[in-house]
Amino acid sequence: MTRRSAARPGGPAPRRSASLRLRVALASGLASLVVVVLVGVLASVLLTREQTDRLDRSLVPGSPAVLGTFASTRADLAVTLRGPSATRRVSGPELPLSPVGIPTSVDVGGVAYRIRTAPGPTPGVLVTVGATEDDTRARVADRQRLVLGLGVVAVALAAGLGWLFAGRAVRPMRRLTAQAATLDGAVDPDVDPPVVRADGSRESEELADALSAMLARLHAEQERSTASLHAARDFAAAARHELRTPLTAMRTDLEVLQAHPDLPEREAVLADVQRAQARVEATLTALGQLAAGDLPDSGELDAVGVADVLRLAAEDARRAHPELAVVVDEPPERTITVSLEGLRMALANAVVNAVRHGGAGSVRLGAHAGEDGGVVLTVDDDGRGLPASEREAVLGRFVRGSTAGAPGSGLGLALIAQQAARHGGEVRLEDAPSGGLRVSLAIGPDRAG
Repeated sequence: MTRRSAARPGGPAPRRSASLRLRVALASGLASLVVVVLVGVLASVLLTREQTDRLDRSLVPGSPAVLGTFASTRADLAVTLRGPSATRRVSGPELPLSPVGIPTSVDVGGVAYRIRTAPGPTPGVLVTVGATEDDTRARVADRQRLVLGLGVVAVALAAGLGWLFAGRAVRPMRRLTAQAATLDGAVDPDVDPPVVRADGSRESEELADALSAMLARLHAEQERSTASLHAARDFAAAARHELRTPLTAMRTDLEVLQAHPDLPEREAVLADVQRAQARVEATLTALGQLAAGDLPDSGELDAVGVADVLRLAAEDARRAHPELAVVVDEPPERTITVSLEGLRMALANAVVNAVRHGGAGSVRLGAHAGEDGGVVLTVDDDGRGLPASEREAVLGRFVRGSTAGAPGSGLGLALIAQQAARHGGEVRLEDAPSGGLRVSLAIGPDRAG
């Protein structure tokens, strides 16, 4: 059965993607805002400290000549000299006395000054030098505004880049969502399970692989369910068709017995009823085995030696037919991975056909390597055989050969063919060296070790 690839039409991008991009952009903007605020606060503290230190370094008293030059070039500079007997203002307002060598901020006449007191040029004289903090504060404010402006630009840029990169980042997820939205809930056994692809990021690829694996498992389970349904329908249809005749005969015989309790042929009628009942039972058993074989392989396989398979088949044959001579040839040293119960059932059916329909008195079980590298199991009998013209037809269901010597359902060889197909091989019917029929059941090379 040829599989078709499942179509995956593309759908429109989900509206949620724009919302996701917006959330990413907002998150980027908020994150950069936090960083900018922290950097801004730190920069403001460092700027204030740097400008204050710079101002403090300028408040170093010197000689009177230097003081005069310094005072004349700095309009915001104030100098106050304190001697043992008097205090004199050199420039600016009179400054208060501060601890020697320690810069101090004071308020003089409503103006903020930064002052520093140091020993003067002569013993016993202290010089207090001060400068207004207006220029320092102005420079700090200018630089704070610059940092604030840069921060606003950085936040806007981060939000914009977040929007841009978020679009690229969520694109694989958008494609993945679009593919998931177009997946059909119904599974067609003739269509391969869809493979979800979302290249672009490791996370989306991993999610796509997980979805593909899940779809494959769902498809396999759906296949099993569909196969089970088909098997059940086939079983019901075949049972209705094949059991109608024997059940009708049984009903007729029972009606005759009920209407004529003293019928002279009572024993013959009862034997006919028993034969019909046995036919019904055999047909139901064969149909059940066929229905089970139609189900997908559950994967419960056994790795067994070819010698063990032939030994078990010989034991089954001797147990079911005590009068039958069973010979087992020396098999090759090979291991096969098979459904052991299915294989035993197939070989048992070959023996039953040889005894019941071929009238065989002995069977020979053997095995040899196949031409393709697999293993071929053989069942040879010494019965009546089967015309070559009928050997292909009897592998079908409900088909019996012209040499069949007993009533049957026509399902034995069909069961063997089914098991051979499940094991990657086929069934061939040939003339046996002993004059009867050879049933060759091939096991595929992938099942043979």
